[in-house]
Amino acid sequence: VSTQSTGSSGINAEYGSFKLSILTTLINTNLSSIIMAKRLMGIVVLGCPSVLKGTTSQMFEQRVLKSFEVYELNKHKDPLVVCTGYHIPGTLESQAVALRKSLIAKGVPAANIVAEGESRSTLENAVMSKPILDKHGLKEVAVVTNKFHVDRSRYIFEAMCPGYNLSFTAAPDGVTPEQLDQLSKLESRKMVNLRPKIMAYGSD
Repeated sequence: VSTQSTGSSGINAEYGSFKLSILTTLINTNLSSIIMAKRLMGIVVLGCPSVLKGTTSQMFEQRVLKSFEVYELNKHKDPLVVCTGYHIPGTLESQAVALRKSLIAKGVPAANIVAEGESRSTLENAVMSKPILDKHGLKEVAVVTNKFHVDRSRYIFEAMCPGYNLSFTAAPDGVTPEQLDQLSKLESRKMVNLRPKIMAYGSD
């Protein structure tokens, strides 16, 4: 009787070990699938000077805060954040690098952020972000800028990125009413000559 009992226990132990092995394999496979999940979204943060007249730009800070908010809301899509903007002479670093550092400080993983530091205008923000987005196969893209700048940004990105699922998120302007009035007038002037510039890049 004792021999039969020992044999039965051995079989049960082997069966239990087999089940544990299968369960471990399934868990590891699922974890690997999660880790290797394809990145599903891009976030393009339009460049902005981080310092104006020796003080931190509120316009810049508002773009950082809104970009972080968009990242957090879409964290499940493992977004790639493309920070844009060139190095203005007399400043320590490019707008893109300043944006990237600020977002890392907020908690966005460095591996999720790319600094595109060559673009010198909103049109170039779009032109130079597109190859980065295409490289990662990203067609769902959220563009982040300040409220006064959204209309022109929308016009440009929709022209330069056909076939993309674009959304536009407006951060507070972070300026005085007088400054906002000046910025709005500047945006209107820039819109007038925008079409020929877009056509020069081969899109409309």
